Amino acid sequence: MKVIEPKFRCGTSKAIKELVEKYSYHYEGWMQDWPYEIVESKDIDKYFQHYSEQINDDKKFILMKFLIQALTDIKNESVFIEKWNLLKPRIIKDFEVHEYTIFYWSCFGEKLSDCWKITPYIRELWYEIKKPN
Repeated sequence: MKVIEPKFRCGTSKAIKELVEKYSYHYEGWMQDWPYEIVESKDIDKYFQHYSEQINDDKKFILMKFLIQALTDIKNESVFIEKWNLLKPRIIKDFEVHEYTIFYWSCFGEKLSDCWKITPYIRELWYEIKKPN
């Protein structure tokens, strides 16, 4: 199956500002990978709760980055699987919002051994959603 890169998307400054205030995170405009640098895996349940309360797609977009990074940083395998099982339905439900993020974390063209812990799960989900009719 040929993978086509979706349209690029990034977080809005308004959504970033609101999340910075909510979590008291440090942010500078030059911090390109900010969501990946500041999240804490110990806060993953807070991110899940906040995500569940959102109706704003821009905040959901950034919170999904928080969730994926926090999940990737979890060392305990059973906790990782438990949290993945909570994350997966959120990705499926809001896939249009997160398509570019999911594409990014899928690392298409790379060997799985050169990717993140979550990549095989994300890649499998991508194929599940994008399967040919």
